[in-house]
Amino acid sequence: MTPEVAAARPFDVVGFGVNALDLIAIIDGYPLPDMKAQFKEFDVQGGGVTATAMAACARLGLRTRYVGKIGTDFWARLSLRTLSKEGVDVRCVIRAKGSPGHVSLVLADRATGQRTLFFRRPPTYAIRPEEVDRAAITAGRLLHVDGIDPEAAVQAIGWAREAGMRVTMDGERIVPGIEEVWPRVDLLVCNPRFLAAVTGEQTPKEGLQALAARGPSRVAVTLAEEGVLGFTEGRFMRIPGFPIKAVDTNGAGDVFHGACAVGELRDWSLEWTLTFASAVAAMKCRSLGGRRGIPRLPEVAVFLAAHGCTEIADAIG
Repeated sequence: MTPEVAAARPFDVVGFGVNALDLIAIIDGYPLPDMKAQFKEFDVQGGGVTATAMAACARLGLRTRYVGKIGTDFWARLSLRTLSKEGVDVRCVIRAKGSPGHVSLVLADRATGQRTLFFRRPPTYAIRPEEVDRAAITAGRLLHVDGIDPEAAVQAIGWAREAGMRVTMDGERIVPGIEEVWPRVDLLVCNPRFLAAVTGEQTPKEGLQALAARGPSRVAVTLAEEGVLGFTEGRFMRIPGFPIKAVDTNGAGDVFHGACAVGELRDWSLEWTLTFASAVAAMKCRSLGGRRGIPRLPEVAVFLAAHGCTEIADAIG
C-alpha cells in the first residue's frame, strides 16, 4: 500500500470478530458448592476478543472500526455503546434482530489475579460470508481478526489482501475451519493451547516454527507471567513479562492484540511490537475488567521508560 493510499483510508484498523458484555466480580477465593460468598467489587464492561482489541486501539490513538454481529436486547445495545464511547466506529455492525446479547460472567480472584469466565454466545451471532460488506472491511490500513467465524474471516482476509492491508490475528479459540484462517495472516499471536492444538508440537519453539512454515511471517505465543516468545526470519526472541501487581488478567490478551496494531502500523521490529504490547497488557492488569485499565499512549511511554525500554518510549513520541 502506497503512503498516498494509506492516507486516504478513513481508518487505521478494522477489527472483524467477536464482541460481548462482561459482568465482572472480584472474589476472595472460590467457595465450595452450596455455599454463599460476598464479592468485593463488581463492574460491567465491554468485552469480546476483537471488540476489546479495538477499544485498545482507540485508546492508543488509532482510528478504529469494529465489524461484527450484535443482538438487539439490553445487553447487546450496552455492549455496542461501550465501543462507541471509546470512539470506535460501529456503523457497519451486522444486526441479529431479536437475538439476545453475547454476555460473559467473569470471576477474578483477588489473591492471584486469575479469572474464570462463563459465556453465552448465541448461535445467531455466527457471521456468514454473505453478511459481510467488502467496503466496511477494506476501509483501513490493517485488518485484525479472531477467526471464530472462519468462512467469513477467510473472505475478509482475501478482501484485505486485495486492498493491500496488513492482517493480524488473535489465536485464542479453536473452531472447525480455523486451519483455513491463520496461515493467511501476517502476524499471528496465540496462546499455548492454540499453538499445541494446531501444530501438534510439544514445545513453544517447535510450535512457532511450524506456524511460520505454513504462512505467517511473524508469530508469537503469550506465556502469562513468563512473557512472550516470538519468532520471525529464523530468529527467536523472548520478551519477559513486566513486573506489576495484577488485579485482574481478564482481557489482557485482547488488549495485547490491539497494542500489536500500533507496532505493525509503525513498521517496528517484532521485538519492539511484542515489548510494547506486553507493556500495554501489563498496565491493563492493574485494574478490574478487560477495558478499564487500558492506558493512553503517553502513559505507555512513561511506563516503558521507567522499565528501561527508552528507545521504544522515545519512538512513541
